[in-house]
Amino acid sequence: MKKWIIRTVVLLFVVIITWTLIDSFVVQLEHVDVVVADLPQALDGYRIVQISDFHGRKFAADGRLIRQIADVEADLIVLTGDYVHSKAREVDNILPFIAKLVELAPVYAVSGNHDHWSDWPLIANQLELTGVSLLENRYVRLRHEGRTFILAGVGDPYTGHDDLQAALPAIVTGPVVLLAHAPTWFEPQYQDRYGGLPVYAAQQQLLRHISLTLAGHTHGGQIKLPFIGAVTTASGRLFPDSHVEGLSQEETGWLYISRGIGQGGILPLRFMSRAEVSVLTLKSTN
Repeated sequence: MKKWIIRTVVLLFVVIITWTLIDSFVVQLEHVDVVVADLPQALDGYRIVQISDFHGRKFAADGRLIRQIADVEADLIVLTGDYVHSKAREVDNILPFIAKLVELAPVYAVSGNHDHWSDWPLIANQLELTGVSLLENRYVRLRHEGRTFILAGVGDPYTGHDDLQAALPAIVTGPVVLLAHAPTWFEPQYQDRYGGLPVYAAQQQLLRHISLTLAGHTHGGQIKLPFIGAVTTASGRLFPDSHVEGLSQEETGWLYISRGIGQGGILPLRFMSRAEVSVLTLKSTN
């Protein structure tokens, strides 16, 4: 084999390995502006930090990532599930980091599928002891500079622990931000998986009240191929062409899917899908 071919193969291998390590172990802050219809002027510029899919990955409580998050000066921090990967006690890995988050801003959380597959009551208890407020199929009204908005949360929709009706007030007024681990309702196979047209239609009606849904679960595909994109997501969709990551308009509101900061699977590495912490800034149309 010619030397240039060998050198090219070696260089390509080094590039792939380096890229994989960076995407897997370096966390990127993604800054996203979300224009919300009828957002009160007092909430213009309201910053939400979203962290999803720890999968038991340990971060230093005084490390670079916590300093980056502190610099954001968030008004609110939300956690959207999968704190562990296979064992409930993996939550101990992330508690010191989360305790630091609680010092920075109010922290609210919902469950993920891996949490229910291990021991969600134990995980939930540890999060609450650390100062996190859980929003499992319930809501709170948050006040900021004299104006309020609804922060709602549902149990993991991927494993069927969600109750969207219970998560929302009977009469919805003003903007609503919803925390949900998985973007299940918005995925193409949802209607078939969750009871057919009547159930689907009822959920869609509820979703129309929501200004912004924050989800994770997909890991942004975790492994992507050049020119092709994600091979699959945690929902099991092969070569999905939508609902993999980022901001999209759904019904009358927005959906943001975080790539998360941990990874799972047989090969717990990322490629072309860098770990992320999301910084979402609400913007008024006025």
